[in-house]
Amino acid sequence: MHGDADTVRDTPYGKVGTIYSDRAIEMVWVSKQGEAIDPGWVCQDSVDLLVVLQGRLKVEFETAASPGRVMRPGEVLVLPPRTRCRAYGWPRNATRATIFLAVYPQEGTPPAHGR
Repeated sequence: MHGDADTVRDTPYGKVGTIYSDRAIEMVWVSKQGEAIDPGWVCQDSVDLLVVLQGRLKVEFETAASPGRVMRPGEVLVLPPRTRCRAYGWPRNATRATIFLAVYPQEGTPPAHGR
């Protein structure tokens, strides 16, 4: 997967490879396998699109009104702006990494109208 990214960075919660980035949009792949679960909640000001490529991804939401879910390859999740959540590979003892794409507008990009 590393060959598909312009840059790859290690984080405490997985590897992140930037596939495409310009002033308007960014696309990254994320690989998770056995890392710690982020104790905080991720929250973006814009919509965030997740597509699972390999493994299973467990997504939890901060609010009880939004039940968590386990995503499988090919499944897509559209996170509305300001949705507080966290995601990690599932099951926790999986032998293969969970890999997903995340696509989102760059910060400061005005929303598109008429779509």
